[in-house]
Amino acid sequence: MLKQIQFMSILGIAHTVISVVALLVAAVSLSKDGAINPFSKLGKQYGILTVIACVSSFGLSSSGHFNPGHALAILILLLLGVAWLLGKKKNPISQYVVLFCTSTTVFLSLVPAVNETLSRLPIGHPLADGPTSPIVQNSLKVLLVLYLTGLTIQMFRLKMMLKQK
Repeated sequence: MLKQIQFMSILGIAHTVISVVALLVAAVSLSKDGAINPFSKLGKQYGILTVIACVSSFGLSSSGHFNPGHALAILILLLLGVAWLLGKKKNPISQYVVLFCTSTTVFLSLVPAVNETLSRLPIGHPLADGPTSPIVQNSLKVLLVLYLTGLTIQMFRLKMMLKQK
């Protein structure tokens, strides 16, 4: 039996496109520089796109009320703010905090992306029926392991860079 196909609103489509572009910019920054510097060209692009994605998410809600996605958006905005405020400081602790904040925003952005993608695709026969579906839960566990591994590698590289100075 086909599940009812849910169509996205114009805001939902715009939010999705902006979010995907932000994540692609983050991926380029991470592969090119090994981190997201909030003051590099890519870092600024990521930050602006992510802020727009977070703000646009407040207009999206299937229940019409505040939801966990909105809470994630607020947390992402706070982390971006901290990264921006500390980003110009050259002391080691600030650099570690910025690294943590920017990497965590990518991880937190991927949480609803995984849930929404698995709950909507393929169209007509989605792989999941919501955030509690086993495939979503297992995908998020894999994502968490990848995030923690990547963050550990980034922290180690930063430690090596700071030792060389």
